[in-house]
This record gives sequence, structure tokens and C-alpha cells, in this order.
Amino acid sequence: MSTLVLDASVILAAILGEPGGDEVFQHIEDSIVSAVNVAEVYTYAAVNNFPTAAIDAFFTETGVEVYAHDFEQAVATGKLASITKKAGLSLGDRACFALAQQKQAEVLTADRPWAAFADGLGLKIRLLR
Repeated sequence: MSTLVLDASVILAAILGEPGGDEVFQHIEDSIVSAVNVAEVYTYAAVNNFPTAAIDAFFTETGVEVYAHDFEQAVATGKLASITKKAGLSLGDRACFALAQQKQAEVLTADRPWAAFADGLGLKIRLLR
């Protein structure tokens, strides 16, 4: 199976037991995530007063590999701003795309608007729901 880059939205779906969240666990062995998207998940917890124990457990128990947001990814993330600006995609969204491009991997997200960028970015984007 090919590598799958997880967006923060699908990690939260898995942790919160939202529809489709169980699919994340079916692909976890082949999944990776950007450290920027990990920050997004913890930001969600901070803003919503959500206990971080469940998030800690997700990363500890699944062993999903977290990739540092290095210089190459930072440059690629920045360059994606002009392409994704009209849709209002965040830094985290673009970091997810940049990691997927670097690793030539598929993206798993719950954010439907992302599908519009697949062809233009040369990515395969799989929607969770």
C-alpha cells in the first residue's frame, strides 16, 4: 500500500469518533503526518477545552510517523499560498499538501474543498466522508 498523509481533520475525526473516523485506523500503518498538522490537532484541544489525553494516546498508540516541517517543506508550503489563497486554505492545509508532494503520497482529509486542488497540485486526495 502507498503512503497516506493524514490531515488534522481526519485525526480529529478518529479521536472524536466522528463518521468515517474508523477508516483512519484501517490505514494507520501506512500513514504519516506533518508536525504542523499535529499542532493543529493540539490547537483544537486548546481552543475547545478538549482534554489532550485522547490526542496523546492517539499518537502514542498508533505510532503514526510525524514528519518535522523542514526547510524544503516550509518553502513548498509557502509557494502553495498563491494556488490555495482563493479557497482560504490554512498554513496547516498547505503543510499537509507539501508533505504529500515531497513523499509522493496520497492525502486523507475530511475537508471537501481540497478535492478541487488534486489535479492542479498533482496529488491524489481521498475524502474521509
